[in-house]
This record gives sequence, C-alpha cells and structure tokens, in this order.
Amino acid sequence: MTPLVTVVIPVLDRARCIGDAIASVLAQTGPELEVVVVDDGSTDGTPEVVRELAGADRRVRLVERPHGGPSAARNEGIRQASAPLVTFLDSDDLMPPGRMARQVALLDELDVDGVHGRYESAVMDGVVLPQWLQDRPDWLRGWDLTAVLVRRGALDDVGGFDEELRLGEDLDLIVRLREGGWSVAAADEVFVIKRWFGDNLTYELDATGPALSQVLRRHMARARPPR
Repeated sequence: MTPLVTVVIPVLDRARCIGDAIASVLAQTGPELEVVVVDDGSTDGTPEVVRELAGADRRVRLVERPHGGPSAARNEGIRQASAPLVTFLDSDDLMPPGRMARQVALLDELDVDGVHGRYESAVMDGVVLPQWLQDRPDWLRGWDLTAVLVRRGALDDVGGFDEELRLGEDLDLIVRLREGGWSVAAADEVFVIKRWFGDNLTYELDATGPALSQVLRRHMARARPPR
C-alpha cells in the first residue's frame, strides 16, 4: 500500500539512539507511513542498526550519503519520499503517540498545507544541561518547526531546506513556504520529545544568534524589490 506520510530522519553517528527514534515512528497509529533514514556519513555503526530494523519492517528504508549536513540529508530524504505528505524527526528525538494521526487530521481541519507543533524535553541520565538552558528552563518546552508535516508539492516548490544553513534551517523553510503562498499553521500540541544527550547539535548554542541573523538577512534580501 502506498504510504500517506514519509517520515525523514537525518542521522549522523547516533547508533545508540536511532533505534528508539525509528521505533517511536513505527508505533504511530492511523495513516500508512514509511520511514526514510538518511545516514549522513556515520562512522559509529549507525547504518548497521538501521539495516537491521529495515530487515524487520518493510516501512523502513536506509539511504546513505557522504557527509553534507542535516539540511542536505533532509533534502535527500524528500527526494526519496514516496508519500504525498512529508515530515521530519531528528535522530535524538521521539514521536509521542498519536502525532501522525493528529497532524494529518489538522491539515484537513485547518485547511492548510503544513502544520507544526511544540516540543517537550527529556534529559538523559547523567547529562548536565548547557548553561544557556539552565539559565532559561522555560526553553525546555517550545515550538518545533522541524516537526512540520507538509505537502510534498510545497517542499518541491521552495526547494526544500537551504543546505548552506546549519542552524535556523527550519525557520528559514517555514518563512520560504509562506513567502511562496503555502499556508502553514502552528498547533498548540506536543509533537516531539526532544532528548538531551549532552552532545546534541544544539547543545552549544553560541552559533544560533548568527544563524538566525543569516535567516533574517536572506528573507529581507528576497523581499527587497528589484531596482
């Protein structure tokens, strides 16, 4: 049966947790789905873990590519997707039960092309949170733009994620979707459990300010009328 949703999981050196991430997707009820795991050049045995899971469940596919960063990996997953709807999950994270059914329903209820929601955090045993998060414990919950469920045609129209961005690429995608006339709604519901392992990509947030500034500069440049 052709899946309704493709879940793209980019991964780099996450053999210890990629299995849990995939399992949280396979446990979803409701729409038919497939899981496209894009390995971005792992050296720790991550592909072997995914191959074993793919052998046990036909809904899981492994795509391997040279290291190019999370945006390039997500774009490869979009190209490999066979479903008309696409969403994303980071390899550190988990899908809470009911996410897929709820997001698909919201597309129809809200009559939109995409919908994202919120995240809650789970700190792994023995992990000390980074100072910026200790200073802002309210950031243990918030909006997760990467968790957007969006129509494949919309992603193709805007060219997917900007591969030059290593942080802020999710915000940039939402901005470009809306600039392109595609409707994206925010649902005040938890769609992601963000797990802190101590070496997450966003553990050190020093680069976030410049990254978000870069997104803003690109948006302003696109909005500037030609001379």
